[in-house]
Amino acid sequence: MGVTVKEILQLPSFRGAKVLTGHSNVERTVSSLSVLEVSNADFSSQIVNSVQKEWYAEELVISSLFSIKDSIEKQCETIQYLHDLGEVGLILYYVGIVIPEISVELLKFAESRNFMIICMPENDYTLRYNEVIYEVMEAVVLSQQTINDNFVNESLEKVSLLPEHSRSVEMTLKLLSDRLKANLVLTSSSLDMINRVMWPRNSTLDVSRMIREYAPQLTHGRIKAEEVESAGYIEHRSVHQKNGETLFLFVIKENAKLPPKTIDKIGEVVQVAINLWGDKHNEVSEYALVKAIINDESEKMRRLAHQLHIDVSAIQMMWLVSVQDLSEEKKIREELEEYLAQYYKTAVIQTMEHGIVVLLGNCSYKYNEYEIAAEYMEAARYSSSISKIIYAPRMKNTTDVRRMYQLVNQVGKKVHLIYNHRKLYTAAEIRSMKRAIDLSVQGEEVIEEWLSVIAPVLEDSESIRTLTTYLLDAKGNLDDCAKLLYVHKNTVKYRIKKISEHIGYDITMNSEFYDVYLACMIYRLINS
Repeated sequence: MGVTVKEILQLPSFRGAKVLTGHSNVERTVSSLSVLEVSNADFSSQIVNSVQKEWYAEELVISSLFSIKDSIEKQCETIQYLHDLGEVGLILYYVGIVIPEISVELLKFAESRNFMIICMPENDYTLRYNEVIYEVMEAVVLSQQTINDNFVNESLEKVSLLPEHSRSVEMTLKLLSDRLKANLVLTSSSLDMINRVMWPRNSTLDVSRMIREYAPQLTHGRIKAEEVESAGYIEHRSVHQKNGETLFLFVIKENAKLPPKTIDKIGEVVQVAINLWGDKHNEVSEYALVKAIINDESEKMRRLAHQLHIDVSAIQMMWLVSVQDLSEEKKIREELEEYLAQYYKTAVIQTMEHGIVVLLGNCSYKYNEYEIAAEYMEAARYSSSISKIIYAPRMKNTTDVRRMYQLVNQVGKKVHLIYNHRKLYTAAEIRSMKRAIDLSVQGEEVIEEWLSVIAPVLEDSESIRTLTTYLLDAKGNLDDCAKLLYVHKNTVKYRIKKISEHIGYDITMNSEFYDVYLACMIYRLINS
């Protein structure tokens, strides 16, 4: 299934290399390499996600960080970006030449994420990327030529190591497809397509036609796999759900035929994956649709949306409702359905692992969508059972929905450390929160740099409390700030004026207060 990091470190091209962080990852397997020399991690992320919605849990990245060699902050952001993608680690080249030295802040940040940094020999101009690429990929190819007896356990272990939202039947199929260089199709007993993973991902092979033409005869034993005349070799195995229903797994490989033992092993992996992560995998329900969106099961999502007559392209808004009293969950969901039916033609409301997911579209043009959310929070009969609502507008597609769901799960537990007196948050605030959380763990130097923005008032408890309450809890509203601080509005107005003079930023102006806003977030995080 790949070679371990420990094994590739023994290759000649790694002679003199040192593992600086993430030492516990040396037993992880590596199945691919990529080169990253893009300074803007957000731009790189857009490229990756637009081309291939995949995971990268078996990949090492090679880079010299040349374009961000002078910014420790951007280096840490890149490590965070690679960590979020699931990369095994970074092979860092030309230290002492491109980067004079690896900063302590970067090492601490990587170690806090258990992210591996492998430093190639320093001050060595003779190093070449292609030497490592060739040797590692040669070792990977050799290791993948046989299916060993541990194939099933190794495959499932790789999926189980992924973040919770990524553990799914489709992710298992993607791993198997990459391993076997084959197309995998999972269908219902009536041969309706549930999941489809192509190899390569942009393949134009018409597997749908192949299933229609040959699957009925294959599954009933009227023809054998070798008798199929098509563009690829088709094999199949039956897998069973917990409720006893049968699904069919089809393995379609071009230009080569896989051994029966390999097909049996693939069937075993998919069978266990369905038992673990695919209960009622062919269920047709709104819950199954939302789960398919969150888990990035694209084929399944399209099939369910068609069967349920739901236009997922119309979804432009998401609410994530966290419920602290689970006994009221059903009542809250019913209340949401009744309330939102007044404003939205498309509304999918389902309870997932981390709360209630609300997907909305086709809003009546005459309503302000943020006010709809704010009014619900004020009028909700069960508001005391709701810990928070994240309001996420401008969802361009289901990929945006999935990313926001994952982001909220990453930062959700720290929401109340930053915002002490609120329950309704916007997606923009969640993104700012994520940035503040990342900055708060980048070491003393980075924290000190950001807190320097509000340094003139840090020792004045009244000023710092007024500042953080005004920007974070009251959202820049003088009346709300006064109520929270139990003082007169004019008192708040006077204090804000004096604070602005001290720190040199007019925090009543949106164009000036963002750095102060982030500094206040970091202050609360490290002082909570």
